[in-house]
Amino acid sequence: MEELFLPLLVALTSVGAYVVGRLVLGLSPRALGPAVRHALEVTGLAVVFLFANLSIGLAAVLGARALSARFISVYILNDASLIALSALQAIVVDWWWRSAPGPRGEGARQRST
Repeated sequence: MEELFLPLLVALTSVGAYVVGRLVLGLSPRALGPAVRHALEVTGLAVVFLFANLSIGLAAVLGARALSARFISVYILNDASLIALSALQAIVVDWWWRSAPGPRGEGARQRST
């Protein structure tokens, strides 16, 4: 049962968010699909940033070990805040990307309407 606790918790809050969105905020159910797609895009970008942060961090730790007489642990990279910071990087880059003119950005959408 413990394995199901977190997925059930997320499902419960998702249903609650849907109900509040529909009844309180008046959001359209048709807009939910594009919102989920956008969330998955940002999640993928966050994974790319996490991989880059871990790779560059590992190279920095190993480089510091080689160049100094001190031992620096790789476990310094084992911090959950790196996941949150990578997600924040992804959100900022996504907003920046969408504000730019071009096929993905808002500038292109505004020109076509």
